[in-house]
Amino acid sequence: MNPSVSIRLLWGTLLCVLLVRLGTLGLYPLMDTSEARYAEIARKMLASNDWITPMFDHYVPFWGKPPLSFWAQALSMKVFGIHEFSSRFSSWLLHAASCLLIVRFASQERSLQVGLTAAIIYSTCTLGFLSSGAVLTDGALVFALLLAHFGLWRGLMHGDRGWALAGFLGLGLGLLAKGPLALVLIAMPAAIWLAVTAHWRRLLELPWLSGSALTLGVALPWYWLAEQKTPGFLEYFIVGEHLSRYAISQWQGDLYGSAHAQPLGMIWLHLLGGLLPWALFLPLLIKLRGHLEDQPEYFIFVLGWAVSAPLFFTMSTNILWTYVLPALPAWALLLADVICRNIRGTVIAAIALVLPVVGCGLIISGKASDRPQNQKNIVGLWKAQQASAPGDLIYLGARSYAAEFYSAGWARNYKTPQQFHLAEPFYLVQRMDKLQPLPFTCHTVGQANGSQLQYCRDGQL
Repeated sequence: MNPSVSIRLLWGTLLCVLLVRLGTLGLYPLMDTSEARYAEIARKMLASNDWITPMFDHYVPFWGKPPLSFWAQALSMKVFGIHEFSSRFSSWLLHAASCLLIVRFASQERSLQVGLTAAIIYSTCTLGFLSSGAVLTDGALVFALLLAHFGLWRGLMHGDRGWALAGFLGLGLGLLAKGPLALVLIAMPAAIWLAVTAHWRRLLELPWLSGSALTLGVALPWYWLAEQKTPGFLEYFIVGEHLSRYAISQWQGDLYGSAHAQPLGMIWLHLLGGLLPWALFLPLLIKLRGHLEDQPEYFIFVLGWAVSAPLFFTMSTNILWTYVLPALPAWALLLADVICRNIRGTVIAAIALVLPVVGCGLIISGKASDRPQNQKNIVGLWKAQQASAPGDLIYLGARSYAAEFYSAGWARNYKTPQQFHLAEPFYLVQRMDKLQPLPFTCHTVGQANGSQLQYCRDGQL
C-alpha cells in the first residue's frame, strides 16, 4: 500500500461505514425478541425513574443483566425521545468508541494502517456490523473489555500507570455490563500471555491496590443496592446466569427466556459466521509466524485475547452467537496485520462496503420491516382507533416486547381466550398463522406483518 493514499482511504472508509450505520438507526422498526425486549426494559427504566433495578415487566425485576447498557439506552431516550434511533444510539456510540480504542491500540504497537484496518474489519464483519446498531447488552461489554485489555497491555509492557488504571476502570464497567464474565474474559488472555512469556514480575508491578479499589468503586455499589432492593438477585445472577446457564444445556431456571441448546464447540462456527466476510482471509494468519519473531509479546497477547471467549464457551451448549463479540476486536487486529501486507487498500474498502450497501438496500426495499416480529404497524392501527373507539391492546399467545415498546407499555398478552375477563371493549392481536377460535364477538380492524387486529366488544366469559 501507498501509506499517504491508504491512510486517507482507510479513514474515509471507516467514517463512511460508521455514518451509514448512524444514519440508518431509525429507519427500521425494533424486532423481537432481544432487541425489543432490551429497548422496553430501558423504556420502563426511564418511565419509572428506577435506575437501580431494570424491570422485565410491571413490578417484575430483570435479574438477567446488569444495568450499564440499560442506563445508556434510557439516557439516550431521555435526550432524543423514545423511538428506534434513541434505542440504538448508545450501541452505535459504544461501537464508535471501541473503534477509536482499536485504532489507538494498534497504532501504538503496530501502525496506523493496521489500526484503521482493524476498526474497519470489526465494523463490517457480520456480527460487528449488526451489533453496532442493535439494542443489545454486548456492545457495552466489548467497550469495557477493550479498555481493560488496552490498559492491561500498557501496564504490563510499558509500565504505564495511567492506562493500567484505565484498564481497572474497564473491568469495573465490564462488571456493570455483563457481570463476573468480564473477570474471566480478561483473566484468560492474561494467564495465556504470562504462561508463554514468563513475565510474572510485570504482573506484580501493576497498581493492584488502587486499581482494585477503582474496579470495586465502580461496580460494587450497584450490586449492593440491587440486592437490597430485590433480595435474591445475587443468587440468581451469580449462580444461575454464570454457572447453570453454561453448564446445563436445558437449564430450566431461566426466568426471562429459554435455553439455547447447541452442539459442543458450536461457538467456533458462530465465530466464523460473525467474522464473515473477513473470515475468508483467516488462512492468511499463517503468515503471522514471521511476525512472531518481530514482536512476540504483542501477538501472543492478542492471540490469547482472540481465543479466550471461544475457548471458554467451547464446552457450553447453551450459547448465542453474540457471545463471540468480545473476541472480534482481537481477531480484527490479527487479520488487519496480514491484510495490510497482502491486500490493496481499494479491495479492503470494497469489501468493507458490502454489508452497508446490502443493509441500505434491505431498508429501502422494505425487507428489513417485513417480519412478523415487527409490531409497529399494528400498534399504529390500534392508536388510530383510540379517539373514536378506545380500548386496551391485548395479544393472544406469545408476549410481544415490540408491541409493549410502541404502545408505551399498554400492550398485554394472554395465552388462551379462556383467560379473558374484560367487560370493556378491547383490541385483540393474533398471528394470522396461529388464529384461535374466540368465544366473544370481534370484527377485524386491519392487518400488518402477518398479524390481525380485531375490535372485541364482549370479553366476559
